[in-house]
Amino acid sequence: MRLFMAGLDKFRWGNGSTTTFGLDNYARKTEPLAKLMSDNSFLPEAACQGFAATIGYILIPVGIWVAIGLFTELGLLAAGLVFLMLGFGLAALPDDTEMVTNIGLSILIVAAALVTSKAKTFSLDGILSRKKAE
Repeated sequence: MRLFMAGLDKFRWGNGSTTTFGLDNYARKTEPLAKLMSDNSFLPEAACQGFAATIGYILIPVGIWVAIGLFTELGLLAAGLVFLMLGFGLAALPDDTEMVTNIGLSILIVAAALVTSKAKTFSLDGILSRKKAE
């Protein structure tokens, strides 16, 4: 859900009763972040803009994919790669303390989920592959 909510947040603008969600909010939020990333790292502005322009659209489907639990191992691998992408993006910002605490912990959780993913008790994979009792 962390991935899904982070992606959804990219389309949000305002707080409380003034909150709106839309595609125009996405550009309004991500363009300044891309500029900040470029100014505070060795990355060219075009690369930062490409990253910022796509990350929200990647977060939402990967978050849904992992929550559903279809093709569990592949979904968790995608989630881990997305968290690495987020960590890379956060490292390019001036205050990157969230990278170690939040992103690092998320990557550890994904790794633990991959190690235990064979159980598939509550995933869609597990439900679809269960054999009916005879």
